[in-house]
Amino acid sequence: MTNPEDDAPKLIVTHVFPTGEEAAEAVVAADRLNLGVRLYNQIVPDEDGEGYIEEWVVELFDSAPELQIDEEENGVGEGPDEA
Repeated sequence: MTNPEDDAPKLIVTHVFPTGEEAAEAVVAADRLNLGVRLYNQIVPDEDGEGYIEEWVVELFDSAPELQIDEEENGVGEGPDEA
């Protein structure tokens, strides 16, 4: 029996960008190379420690992760007649 973690995409590198536009360019480039991508933004303290800035994180994987949808959480199958 195979371990599901053995089949999971492997993280290659993580890049942090100051703007969403730069992060989007990285996502397009990763797509051309058939790499998997995880994109998210986060708020972190600025260098002075007096405020906060938004940064964009792009994680590149050796393949695209498989999307698993939890039907209960997303309300799949819960139409007006099924609630």
